[in-house]
Amino acid sequence: MNADQRREKILDFLNKHHEPVSGNELAKIFGVTRQVIVQDIAILRASGKDIIATAQGYLINKPVQLCTKQIAVCHDEHSTREELLTFVQCGCKVIDVIVEHPLYGELHGLLMLSNSHDVENFLKSVSKHKASLLSKLTNGVHIHTVEAINFDCINKAEKLLKEKGFLLE
Repeated sequence: MNADQRREKILDFLNKHHEPVSGNELAKIFGVTRQVIVQDIAILRASGKDIIATAQGYLINKPVQLCTKQIAVCHDEHSTREELLTFVQCGCKVIDVIVEHPLYGELHGLLMLSNSHDVENFLKSVSKHKASLLSKLTNGVHIHTVEAINFDCINKAEKLLKEKGFLLE
């Protein structure tokens, strides 16, 4: 198969999946290197395909009617797992984290965490790379954009976060 055919097949593959697919996984499926996949994705994006690159892999941005809300929270780094698991266990997807930096203004980090597996992988990655969370810049104060199929999921998460002392009001 030539490069154009492979790109069409990559696009078809991503369209059939609702969760991110890693570059390594795509490379194995299509019998090429991960770097070839990175180049293919760049070419597809440049041609107008709405492909999102997340820490978990690539996915097609599919318009769906979901409820979205930004929720302000505050906690130390040791409570990150509990906070993120609260969101996903209530049926929320944690889209990003936002902090207000005194010098740079708003800083955003794309998370795209849908389930406990995503949360654990994110935390393992933080540990592996010895990375600092953005919330460390603001003494634990940060905002998450979350989405869910309905506001009941978001309201349930807010209630639990309030009970845990994480919710800023």
